[in-house]
Amino acid sequence: MTDDSRLDLTVYVPGLMGPQPVLSQLSSAELPDFTVLEQALSRADIKPDPINDAYAGLFQLFGIEPDSTGDYPAAAVCQSVQQLQLDNYCLRADPVHLQVDMTSVVLRGHQELRLDSDEAQQLVDSINRHLHQDGLQLVMGQPHHWYLSLPETPGLQTSPLPSLLLQDINPHLPRGDSAADWHRLMNEVQMLLYDHPVNQQREAEGRLTVNSLWLWGGGHQPDTASVHWQQVYTDDWLLDALARFHDVASEDLPESVETVLQDCHGEVLLDIEDCLQPLRQQDPFAWVGAVEQFQNLWLQPLLEGLRKNRYQRLTLLPANGQRYQFTKQMLRRWWRRRRPLAKWVSDGA
Repeated sequence: MTDDSRLDLTVYVPGLMGPQPVLSQLSSAELPDFTVLEQALSRADIKPDPINDAYAGLFQLFGIEPDSTGDYPAAAVCQSVQQLQLDNYCLRADPVHLQVDMTSVVLRGHQELRLDSDEAQQLVDSINRHLHQDGLQLVMGQPHHWYLSLPETPGLQTSPLPSLLLQDINPHLPRGDSAADWHRLMNEVQMLLYDHPVNQQREAEGRLTVNSLWLWGGGHQPDTASVHWQQVYTDDWLLDALARFHDVASEDLPESVETVLQDCHGEVLLDIEDCLQPLRQQDPFAWVGAVEQFQNLWLQPLLEGLRKNRYQRLTLLPANGQRYQFTKQMLRRWWRRRRPLAKWVSDGA
């Protein structure tokens, strides 16, 4: 039987604390009842935390540092988990759909393309025939996960694809000494993809086409450090790869808190990212709905479990440079005045 007294829960919930500058502009009638969340935050121990970026935080949870350009080695970690055995410097070169308008180029799809293996392999084979002249080879790990293994560090600074969905890519194109060469190569690949048979078929069926590659997540394979997580629950493919790279058990996010409280012990990480995309899309109404869902489906039963001594400690990590810690004793701090969520989001403390 699980020794519940040994269970510590950390919830990685980027976006929970904003920034959401328009929240204070919404009327009380437009806001749900956030009493549970507001009261909990008011009674927590709040401490500084090094995680202040949602994407970088995934690596920081496992003690992985960026390279000299600021990139984190997403490609090297993922290819290792997928057992591709790529050596040297590894770079993600993922299939994407870019939508061009008068003023911007928006990244519309990556996983959302729902490529099947046959489509992906046809595209990879065609691109490789072109890359051969540059001494490069594209390798498919999964239909949406493509890699380039390079003999030496290219000196590129890239922007992580997971942070750019539905964003204008122009401010985030690769930078660095060799950036011009890579931009040229990617333009050539875009022309190759333009009338590719796979894309012609997808367009005829009303599906998004693969019209570009996105370079990101370059680096060498990091050393596997000793980590304190016994279990990770996540629906994020990158966090799942990071957990498996460190030999930590990883499963999909369960439907309820009860699964975690019944089955787990030690230090357990829950990854709940529903607040993040509405924040990136600057959609305050969707963000408010995501925060309400987190409060009702996750935070409230977690706090109830803490009150009933079903586990020892709860830590919230909203990737805002602070951590919010709770024990049963802290939840009894009735004398601490409850502050509205808009105040927490604007101040962050």
